[in-house]
Amino acid sequence: LTCAASGNPPPRVACAKLGDAAETPPGTPPGTTLGDGPQPPPANVTRAHAGTYLCRATNAHGSALRNVTVAVECEFWGGKRGF
Repeated sequence: LTCAASGNPPPRVACAKLGDAAETPPGTPPGTTLGDGPQPPPANVTRAHAGTYLCRATNAHGSALRNVTVAVECEFWGGKRGF
C-alpha cells in the first residue's frame, strides 16, 4: 500500500494507521500518527494491519487528506482441519 501525490511544488506525503500511539503534527485529527515518506511493507501482513489509514499530502498551497480502509482476509492453510 503506497501513499502518493503530485503537485507544484511537490507535496510532502505522510501516511499512518489511525489510532497508533505517537506524537502527531498540529492539525492532525486525534488518535492519528503520521510517518514521513514511503514506509517499508511489513514482512508478514496480519489482521493487526487491518484498519483505517490517513494519508496527507502537503505543500505551500495547502494539504489534502484521504482515508483508506484496509481489510485483511486470513486463510487457514496447512495441517489438519478442525480443532
